[in-house]
Amino acid sequence: MQEELNAVARWSGDSLHASVLSGALAAGSPMIPTHSPASESRVEPVPERIDASTAGSFGRVVGRSQAMQRIYPLCRRLADSDLPLVIGGETGTGKELLAESIHEEGRRSKGPFVVLDCTSIPSSLAEATLFGHEKGSFTGATEARRGLFEDADGGTLLLDEIGDLDIELQAKLLRVLERSEVTRVGSTRRIKVNVRFMAATRRDLREMVRQGKFRDDLYYRLAVTRIELPPLRERHGDLEYLVRTFWERVAGDGSEPSERLLEAFTRHDWPGNIRELHNAVARCFALGEDAWFEDASRRDRVAPPAMSSVVTTQDGDGGMFEEILELDLPLPKARRRILAEFEQRYVQRALERTGGNLTQAAQSSGVGSRYFRLIRARGHKSQS
Repeated sequence: MQEELNAVARWSGDSLHASVLSGALAAGSPMIPTHSPASESRVEPVPERIDASTAGSFGRVVGRSQAMQRIYPLCRRLADSDLPLVIGGETGTGKELLAESIHEEGRRSKGPFVVLDCTSIPSSLAEATLFGHEKGSFTGATEARRGLFEDADGGTLLLDEIGDLDIELQAKLLRVLERSEVTRVGSTRRIKVNVRFMAATRRDLREMVRQGKFRDDLYYRLAVTRIELPPLRERHGDLEYLVRTFWERVAGDGSEPSERLLEAFTRHDWPGNIRELHNAVARCFALGEDAWFEDASRRDRVAPPAMSSVVTTQDGDGGMFEEILELDLPLPKARRRILAEFEQRYVQRALERTGGNLTQAAQSSGVGSRYFRLIRARGHKSQS
């Protein structure tokens, strides 16, 4: 168990419209001020005029689209505050990088920036990882160990994917945030900590509260300020700028991507958002741009010869494809509906092939387990 604990924490960086649930941004307690549904802060207007000299980035987060420019002024104000912050957005949009940029641009920049990915740690280890443990407090605890709150003292602690945190542990986390002190597993001694707390999530925490899957008192402690990062498909005009920026970072030799590659990238949906784009740029630089077109050629070869042969039902009535066409939706919306339905059918078939083993299903599908879970969760949400 001790070896597992050594592996669960990571120090980090990930790259990026912000709908804002914002309280007063004056300096407050280093931890979490009292907040309740009745006092939930109103949406704060964002200035329309933006300094052109700084509109292209905030810290290491880059983007020139209006969706990104709107959040930069708020990020600068949040950097000078100790208020808690929730950063929402789809996987790969750059939530962790934004959190680290806010830390680096703020008063705690010289302190540590500590990250815990709540999806990577079993619930049995989470308490000791966050709060620390004493020697002999459980099997394998051969020595006392500081928790992440102590490691982050004087700096910032980010819980990535906080919506995956066990609900029983949420109560203990709330107590720590209220009192600014931790008690290690196996001890009764209280240790004061001075930590700016942030959380990131791909989930709708408000909906989870309604479903009883997330504590309402913890939610109202955290949701003092919120930034929602847009997916890449909504960052109009950013793709070419991001590709050129990423290329410059990995190349460092003044070279540029070809117009052919840029045009091809604009036709891709980028379900993995910024992370997928960055990895694609790095791959093209390392292996040559032909690698992208060879991958695209393989995708085309394994694609079905005709859409109608896939989407028709046993009754031959055109199935899902015809049903969506009958709705007379705009092309982008109809395409998203068809893609979402296809993803759910694909996921279901992959799970059936592997006897319900999610990890094996993700591997056989050629995607990461986390992204596979996200696709599956989107289907459950649309059905509910």
